[in-house]
Amino acid sequence: MIRPLAIPCGESLLAATLHPGEGLLAALIVSGGVQTRAGPHRLFTALAEALGSHGMAALRFDRCGVGDSEGEDTGFLGSADDIAAAASALRRDGGTDIVGIGLCDGAAALALFGAANGIQRLVLLNPWSFDSDVAEMPAAAQRDRTLRRLLNPRNWLRILSGGIDVKGALKTLFSKNTAPESALSARLVAAINAFPGPVLVPLSRGDATAEAFAALLPALGGHVHPVWLENADHTLTRPEARQALFAAITDWLAK
Repeated sequence: MIRPLAIPCGESLLAATLHPGEGLLAALIVSGGVQTRAGPHRLFTALAEALGSHGMAALRFDRCGVGDSEGEDTGFLGSADDIAAAASALRRDGGTDIVGIGLCDGAAALALFGAANGIQRLVLLNPWSFDSDVAEMPAAAQRDRTLRRLLNPRNWLRILSGGIDVKGALKTLFSKNTAPESALSARLVAAINAFPGPVLVPLSRGDATAEAFAALLPALGGHVHPVWLENADHTLTRPEARQALFAAITDWLAK
């Protein structure tokens, strides 16, 4: 039976929801931004239920200062203790083989802090890799995104009507400039390459955050398996995109 938990984390309590499973494989689900443990549009609730149909336990939690949890929100870079507390709680409940599943900066947090907390596998969905905002997207990712916008038939009417700045798009497309690597992206590459287990990276086709992270893929090791989700936005609001994500995760885990 699904049950609520209050997980000690320093002087605070983390609000969590545990979906029980049948085996040793269990998922620790980490939200991004200030999203609660339900996830955007209840994405993580649906994911936990999908994993449960395959016999997997899943733990969803609010980090400190977010949702129903106590304490101060120090952002994803300050969430190492939150992840440690949640992983320990999941392990106490019998999950000895833990896969960390995160979205956006929740994925970045798992990449940075997962290995230190005994997490054996990672699923990094549209990982955040910017030091500040999306304006810092690497030039290669900007060019790739612009080219796909120009080639998409759905945008041709907007191009003809002036709804898309074609001159600006072409300037981006043929620019030789390269944006400096962000400090966070360098940390992520180092952390993921040092991670001892397999890593699945589902990326939403057309999402700026996903495209920026895709520019880092050539620097990552052979234990990293990227998979593109077609017709998917950043938080997978479309039902078919969610089903594609759930299938990608369960198929990957089955292997």
